[in-house]
Formats: sequence, C-alpha cells, structure tokens
Amino acid sequence: MKNIALMTIFILALTLFGCNKEGADHPCYDSSLVHNNPCTTDCPGFKGCDGKTYCNACVAASQGIGPK
Repeated sequence: MKNIALMTIFILALTLFGCNKEGADHPCYDSSLVHNNPCTTDCPGFKGCDGKTYCNACVAASQGIGPK
C-alpha cells in the first residue's frame, strides 16, 4: 500500500512538473491532446516532442505534448 501511495505521488509530480508551462507557445504543443483523464501508473518512459521524457504517453498528452 505504501508503494502505491508513493507511485501516485510520483505520477502527480510528473504531471505537474514534468513540463515547463510554455503551453501554446511551445512549437510542439497540441491543445487537442490535453485531457484530464486519469493515466495509468506504468512508467516505461516516453520522449515528448519537446525533448523531455515523461512517464508515459498519457502523461505527456495531458499536457498537450505528443511523441517526438
């Protein structure tokens, strides 16, 4: 149970701080990708078009970032 809580905190931290808040000013930002749906906790690593690594594609898309 403790591991699940830690993983949840980790995912939330990545969601909140994984991308600088350039938003629509970033050249690869796509507002059609943005969502508030929950993402899975799998974390294989996902390289976004902004050059940053996100936990997975869902986390990146929730911030409007697509694949590289």
